[in-house]
Amino acid sequence: MRSLRGLAVLAVAAGLAAGCGSAAPPQASSTPTSHVPKPAATVPSARASAPPASVPASPAPAWPTTARTASPSHAGYLTAVSVGRHAAYDRVVFTFREGIPGYTIGYVSEVRSDPQGDLVALPGQAFLRIVFHPSSAYHSYTGTGSITPIFPALLQVRTAGDFESYLSFGAGLSQRAGFRVFALTQPYRVVMDVAHASLPPFPGIWDITTWPQFWAAQVAFNEGHQPWLGSPLMVVQAWAGEHMPNATVSQAGPNTFKVTEPSTDQQAVITGTRPVTVGPAQLWVITRISS
Repeated sequence: MRSLRGLAVLAVAAGLAAGCGSAAPPQASSTPTSHVPKPAATVPSARASAPPASVPASPAPAWPTTARTASPSHAGYLTAVSVGRHAAYDRVVFTFREGIPGYTIGYVSEVRSDPQGDLVALPGQAFLRIVFHPSSAYHSYTGTGSITPIFPALLQVRTAGDFESYLSFGAGLSQRAGFRVFALTQPYRVVMDVAHASLPPFPGIWDITTWPQFWAAQVAFNEGHQPWLGSPLMVVQAWAGEHMPNATVSQAGPNTFKVTEPSTDQQAVITGTRPVTVGPAQLWVITRISS
């Protein structure tokens, strides 16, 4: 087993064209060594916001959500991965040398690594599994193991395996949306576009108050940071630490807590919810505070 050094983080401009790529890497082996990638950590702060939109919104394309498959034209060796935000969709471009491999891309309930079967933790509430065959990144690509743009649709792309000529990735999306896939040459590329989709207003009113902040917090949680965000009691205790430092916290219901300041008898009732109920990062946020 060898670890794939993964994907280079390329925060490309919103007008990224499908022709984006990179210089040719060292010559790929004619018989790729099978190995399993180990993504590197990418940990934004829970309070971080996504960059301001630089592309005006447009109506989302009416693409289907069904899986896409294609037969290989040739074995392809991965050389570059880039992402970009467009007016109505987000784009991922996989660049290869020597040819375009076959691919299977479709929605799954969760992404598992190949071959161990470990969960590939991704932010979002919908997940795409991307598999190229015959393909490999061994000896042909270097970089980190994840790209985390936190775009409207595309939140993160992570390596999921490079084993016996099957090269796998997982993509975390803000929600299930239509997507398209097509191939280009000179250089060899497989392009995946995911349509933007409207999300309901974010319910959180303290600490995490927007969807981009929430997705960033999920990434941090998945990387082992800020585990308290998954505990309703600890979230309420964090709020109390800022607003009523000497208060006691007691649970009054499944998602309701009472915060009491002993010296003044001041009380607050805190209510919250989990905006996303899939994946490992099912974080809890405060939705209402009443005296």
